[in-house]
Amino acid sequence: MKKSGRFLFAAGLLAVILLLVPGWILGEGAVIAYHDQLDGEMIAYLLQAKHLGDGNVLPEFLGGASKTALTPPAPGCVLLFLGGNGLAAFFVMQFVGCLVGYVGMYLLGREVTGRELPSVLAAGLYAALPFLPVYGLSQYGLPLLLWCALQLGKGRRRIFAYVYAVLFALNSSLALAGFAVLAVFAAGIAAEALRVWRKRRREQQAGWRNPAALAGMWLAMCVVYLLTNLSLLGQILGLGESAVSHKAEYALAAEDFFRGFAEGFLYGGQHSQDQHLYLMAAVAVTLAWTMLRKRKESGKSGLLRVILYALCCNVVLAGIAAGWNSAVGVAFRRHLGALGAFQIDRVLWLCPCLWYLILACGAALVLEAWKEKGRAARLQACICCVLTAAALGMTGLQILKSSDFKSNVQKLRNADYPAMSYADYYALGVMEQVEEFLYQSTGLKQADYRVVSLGIDPAAALYHGFYCLDGYSNNYALEYKHRFREVIAPALEASDYLRAYYDEWGNRCYLFGSECPGYYTIQKNGFYFTHLELDVGALRGMGCDYLFSAAYIANAEELGLKLLREEPFQTEDSYYYIYLYEVKDKI
Repeated sequence: MKKSGRFLFAAGLLAVILLLVPGWILGEGAVIAYHDQLDGEMIAYLLQAKHLGDGNVLPEFLGGASKTALTPPAPGCVLLFLGGNGLAAFFVMQFVGCLVGYVGMYLLGREVTGRELPSVLAAGLYAALPFLPVYGLSQYGLPLLLWCALQLGKGRRRIFAYVYAVLFALNSSLALAGFAVLAVFAAGIAAEALRVWRKRRREQQAGWRNPAALAGMWLAMCVVYLLTNLSLLGQILGLGESAVSHKAEYALAAEDFFRGFAEGFLYGGQHSQDQHLYLMAAVAVTLAWTMLRKRKESGKSGLLRVILYALCCNVVLAGIAAGWNSAVGVAFRRHLGALGAFQIDRVLWLCPCLWYLILACGAALVLEAWKEKGRAARLQACICCVLTAAALGMTGLQILKSSDFKSNVQKLRNADYPAMSYADYYALGVMEQVEEFLYQSTGLKQADYRVVSLGIDPAAALYHGFYCLDGYSNNYALEYKHRFREVIAPALEASDYLRAYYDEWGNRCYLFGSECPGYYTIQKNGFYFTHLELDVGALRGMGCDYLFSAAYIANAEELGLKLLREEPFQTEDSYYYIYLYEVKDKI
């Protein structure tokens, strides 16, 4: 790497790291996306680390659920949580993810384009995408994995490629991204093996000279995924004594194929939005101009080929995702039982890697255009350059707006900025008061009683070590769902929305109230329950002793709940009140 290349690489990496600094400075006051992160995956890591090697049950979760109810998306990262400091482990995952994403996209871009600036631009934007760090390398690690495959195809860096393949599989999710990675790699191996067998490839065009080496990399990932997902795979295949998953009752709703395809191709899927619309427009103009100019040099034709291949791949992935959720796909899935709930549309998680590879190639084509002679050619190249620069700027702004960076900067500037922080979400400083009060008044430790939460995400109680009967899981026992439904049946009868939400999905095994449907976190703002619908007898029958409520319950005595302290637990800047109720049988 030349000196200028090293400077560009370092500058891009520094810019990415600076985006993380506001959150690090704020610490527990940092704003962190909580959906599918603080509410579920963080708890999975903490509990799996706490009970590593302790058997197959998580005693704090859903009254003692199987460990498959909280499968961490990056099993290797469980080791980071062994010390019990969830926030520090999260920041490590965030930093490592951004670092691997940046280095991987840089190496991939440079391998394909041979240029530094396009590679740095693509790498910087890719690493800044608001991927959720709790998913480990599932998304961040894809560019480096593809680069390793290219190296293997050219007979280089075999040891590094195999080691990274193992690390990728250890720190990524088979159910979310791994299955798609294995499928794409298998297709690539089969295609190359067929091409080699037919002896139709030209040496200078060979990108995969060694399908056997690539097959070895694929096999290594398969073995690691198998070993780290034995319990989950056993449950899916019906082996052992695993319970029927609540996914068996998922209500699958069909979506229009063409609408789903357009959304997947243009915007990406859940947790894989990559803000590529502006980039796609700029690359389309550059691509059209390049093809009209009839560039026939090998370098330019190679870049065009990569862009077209990547586009075609993203079209196929969007088609698979749309087909899985279409009327035909849903009709097929309804015959698969719990397996029909599997989200094959997660194949869209592969698309951001390809879009930013396309960006690197498009930017390289723009730089190549400056070699053209003549005023008209220079003017056209200038237009392409301006469009690309504008697209990069708009993309960068969209990424910053959709990430936690903006909120954390606002939080640094104004401590009263209303976004919920890590400390807010987990009720730091408040749950400790509740635990101490119960110990002082009863002498009981957390393992001696069971709790549920109302208006407070159960993740807060789980984070503090309470043994909870409620929680968020995408794979718990169907029998438990039915038992918990008895507790919230009055609320479900009072709200069609809540009834459909729980009966047709049910991942959130929470207490609900029709007076605030859909709200799992109630800020201390004067709201109180005037008529809470709850079957306290069924709740007590499940072994519940205490209820933590974020709002006062006016009909508590009528229900059979006893308020243990008139004054709610709180701190001066806490997000929640916590009213502590003892669960009694209704008289």
